[in-house]
Amino acid sequence: MQGPILNILKDPRLGLNAQPPLVVSRLEQYLQLLVKWNRKINLTAEKTAEDILNRHVFDSFQYSRALEQDYRVMDIGSGAGFPGIPLKIIFPNLNLVLVESQRKRCSFLDTVIRDLELDKVEVMNARVEDILDTLSEKFDAVVFRAVSSSQACLSLGERFLVPGGKIILKKSPEEKQDQSLSNPMFLLDKEVSISSYHGVASSLLVFSKCFT
Repeated sequence: MQGPILNILKDPRLGLNAQPPLVVSRLEQYLQLLVKWNRKINLTAEKTAEDILNRHVFDSFQYSRALEQDYRVMDIGSGAGFPGIPLKIIFPNLNLVLVESQRKRCSFLDTVIRDLELDKVEVMNARVEDILDTLSEKFDAVVFRAVSSSQACLSLGERFLVPGGKIILKKSPEEKQDQSLSNPMFLLDKEVSISSYHGVASSLLVFSKCFT
């Protein structure tokens, strides 16, 4: 798998800097774990390492355009670890919290963190609605990948952000329309045109939390 992984890391659509060999080995190990666990629990519809790489890892790397390498990041609804785990692999200084409600998926995430020897990563087995009033830590960015609406994400993520913090979403063109709805706590900071590995267009929406 090293060849396909290197091709993804060098893909000009992602704009990633050169990555050390440890990144390639950790991505390969992550994909191996995904394929193995997929036989037992439903993590992704894609069953081969290359299909998972092209679909999910490629999409996850798009979020790097809106992050700093030492951010404190919350990944809400992390599932199999997308986008949080691939981002942690290329940005090892991220402080990352993965929020996932399904216990079996959390067990998978715990295994990934242990086997890949990732530090500064925490898995929370909870619905995000259940930790709104209990988690005191504040984050520089909250990321969502599979979402229902921009407004729902803004409402869920707002309480976890520092002033000026970012909510980062990926939306297809037909899903972008709700960004125009009013939310006095956020400004649409930027919209980045991106595409999937196979060329399907979408947008990365970056909302910044107002300071007042």
